[in-house]
Amino acid sequence: MKSLITQVTRSGQVESFHVGYGVIVDASGEIVKAYGDTQYSTYVRSSAKPLQGMAVLRSGAYDNFKMTPEDLAVICSSHSGEPIHTQTVSQVFSEAGIGPELLACGIHPPIHRPSAQALQTAGVAPQQIHNNCSGKHAGMLATCVQLAHSPEDYLNPEHPVQQYIYDIVKEYTSSDEIHRGVDGCSAPVFYLPLQKVAMAFARISKQENQECCQIFQAMSGHPHLVGGEGRFDTALMKSYPEKILSKGGAEAVSAAGFIMPDGQVYGLAVKVLDGNYRAIGQMVLKMLEDIGFVEEPLSKQLMKWWKPDLQNHAKHIIGTTKTIISE
Repeated sequence: MKSLITQVTRSGQVESFHVGYGVIVDASGEIVKAYGDTQYSTYVRSSAKPLQGMAVLRSGAYDNFKMTPEDLAVICSSHSGEPIHTQTVSQVFSEAGIGPELLACGIHPPIHRPSAQALQTAGVAPQQIHNNCSGKHAGMLATCVQLAHSPEDYLNPEHPVQQYIYDIVKEYTSSDEIHRGVDGCSAPVFYLPLQKVAMAFARISKQENQECCQIFQAMSGHPHLVGGEGRFDTALMKSYPEKILSKGGAEAVSAAGFIMPDGQVYGLAVKVLDGNYRAIGQMVLKMLEDIGFVEEPLSKQLMKWWKPDLQNHAKHIIGTTKTIISE
């Protein structure tokens, strides 16, 4: 059985490696490429955000509150907490007529180190709006307002807004029932087979209805809002404008939907089994190379994930990281 193996080589010898399972499917869910167990189930973490963000469209919140594609991109993001991110999240709250004090995602410093340093220098403590999931939560709260539900306890799986999102995820993954856990931001997180995740991304990227068009175009058209400086999803979407939708999640899971040169639309999902995020970008790129979506030379901004050099503390290059498809 094939699988993806990311090898870390030092001085000509493999020192460690990471194993991944992945799959590429069409919009019907038919497998095009398989790498290991395509039915392997995992928490999809933030890779579910395009589906969770779809609630603001289907509920009517997007139109009613006159949201923008930039708003939608940050609602589907795992943003870095740069000023452009927090400003856009604040805009979503303003448009919905509510405030960020309703957030229940928890606090962590901005992922973007200069932004975190700027807060520290100014003597300002990080707030919940700096949480990488604050856009998703703003979308959930705006949906609450639109559907006339109380925002109180909005992260409870039984809350009407979470049931609304749950139905959307079941629809796009063709699932009757999905186990839900608790994500790092306290929202429900979905436990799904890789094949179903890939199918959902293929369906979105085929853009056969308005909500799929809006999600695909918002995220692929505003990649910096989906991640930020130095982030894989942002670099991948910038490198292939309006041809790919990419969204990774914690514990080294990632999914993408993409349009081939011949117009065929596919979706992929991949999971690094040991949860090490250093392998995920390279595994995604290897799968995209295997099917012919990308080819060398890759864009400069993707090279840090493709075959990154291993440097020691003296900045000497003493190895590399490379992903292979094992038999």
